[in-house]
Amino acid sequence: MKKIGIAAVTYKDNFGSALQTYATQYTLEKLGYDARIFEIKGVYRGIMIKKLLYYAGRLFDPVEAKYLFANLSSRSRKQASVSTDQFANDMKERHQMYQDFNKRWNKMLPTVKGWKGLRKQASEMDAVVVGSDQLWRPSNIVGCYYTLEFVPDEVKKIAFSTSFGVPELPSRLHKHAKKFLSRIEHISVREDSGAEIVKNESGREATVVCDPTMMLTAEEWMHIQDEKPFAEEKYILMYLMGDNPEQREFVKKLSKQTGCRIIGLLHGATYISYDEDVVDEKPYNVGPAEFINLIRNAEYVCTDSFHCCVFSILNSTKFFAFRRWPDGSKFSANDRLYTLLKFTGLERRLLDGSEDVSKCANDEIDFSDVLERVTQRRKESMDYLVNALNS
Repeated sequence: MKKIGIAAVTYKDNFGSALQTYATQYTLEKLGYDARIFEIKGVYRGIMIKKLLYYAGRLFDPVEAKYLFANLSSRSRKQASVSTDQFANDMKERHQMYQDFNKRWNKMLPTVKGWKGLRKQASEMDAVVVGSDQLWRPSNIVGCYYTLEFVPDEVKKIAFSTSFGVPELPSRLHKHAKKFLSRIEHISVREDSGAEIVKNESGREATVVCDPTMMLTAEEWMHIQDEKPFAEEKYILMYLMGDNPEQREFVKKLSKQTGCRIIGLLHGATYISYDEDVVDEKPYNVGPAEFINLIRNAEYVCTDSFHCCVFSILNSTKFFAFRRWPDGSKFSANDRLYTLLKFTGLERRLLDGSEDVSKCANDEIDFSDVLERVTQRRKESMDYLVNALNS
């Protein structure tokens, strides 16, 4: 059986990252490969040093500086004493849910020491696949891990639905981007803007495919979750990671309009204090599997999360999507939503928060048409992957 190594996110607690990692592995195994995930721990310190040096040169960008300081603040609080800080205690509970999920479902390769050990491990693979998510963000490019620069030339390298996470790369990264893109034999991206970046940086054509999480049907996703609903009674699921008060106001109005209580998955990216007063319930014993369960059984989902939209679509749950960043921002990753909603024909589900709630609540979705579109994109994406693996 041929062995495939996967470079994906396993070191941070993010629902979408964990689920796309599992989906990439599942899809490869479904094709008959022995798929294993590289453990980043052996090179993590070196990667973080490179990323910090990159951020140090970006502190004069107000948007990037705000993002960096918000993340550092949240990380600091997560590491506080759980006996004196409720947020740290809540995050510890959520972290354990991720640990349990990864241990049960994601098949990891042994941890090796340094880039030399990782390169040797990669040399034993028939191919290495870099997964989805924003793995080619500028800060990840400088880390040299998700760019597959540790993989020997003779080992096949495949990008499957990888995302840049920004509308364009900083000029200082053009040379680096051209170099690493030229080494990857097969390139597919998740967003239309990603294909444009690949073209501009390397002159190559990239295939736009669906996110790995969409390679599985709703029925296949039941394999990792409980049939029983995580929460009883009717509810609206709120999963908003950006700091946009008008979007919270929409959720509160929707709750009043429908009589549904609000369950919030809070502090997903950074700590946002006022969210505590918006929701009726805020569970922290929620891992990736429970995340899908909550989406599947919700009356409505309100989110600025790409993957939350994906699982709403797969489970035929009525949802409203919001922009996390203002359009035009160099830090914006909005195009992932635009691409998703465009190919599913759901552009009207993207709101800014000022819309008529009553009208929105009564706007039904023809999920039969939507899922037909998903099935077609899934087939095209599978054809790409099979061709890349077999060529």
